[in-house]
Amino acid sequence: MKILEIKNIIKPYILEPTVTINIKKQMFSNVSGRKLFNKKIKENVENKYGIYIWVNSMDDEIIYIGMAGRIKSDGELGIHSLQKRLLASRGKDINTKKDIQTNDFVHNYMVKNNIESLDFHIMYSKEGEPPAFIEALILYNYYKKNKRLPKLNNSF
Repeated sequence: MKILEIKNIIKPYILEPTVTINIKKQMFSNVSGRKLFNKKIKENVENKYGIYIWVNSMDDEIIYIGMAGRIKSDGELGIHSLQKRLLASRGKDINTKKDIQTNDFVHNYMVKNNIESLDFHIMYSKEGEPPAFIEALILYNYYKKNKRLPKLNNSF
């Protein structure tokens, strides 16, 4: 499944235009690489809700589908925007027990898998369209076509 297929499936639920940010592994070679990643996210991703998809720029493989903006019991969306999600911790390191920030997670994944460049596709959800629904729709269609989830999605 390619990004264009996904955009066609979710077109009724997202705002146009979508945003694509290219993250190069060489950015992290700079002493300020982590800060450059964060700056790029802050400059290009709004504090809105929606979904994001990480794609290997070399072969167009979708490696992760995520979202930001859970609905709370009162019907309001949570405070975790796409920008905040892409700057937040991805969990704890098994060995050090320290939080792994997204910038380190992305860099480590790129190094480990010899990926030179990732495209981050950012899609903001329309008013009243829950990001969790849009993410589930994408994951469902991805699973039906590929009989598996993207490499970094652990469950659905």
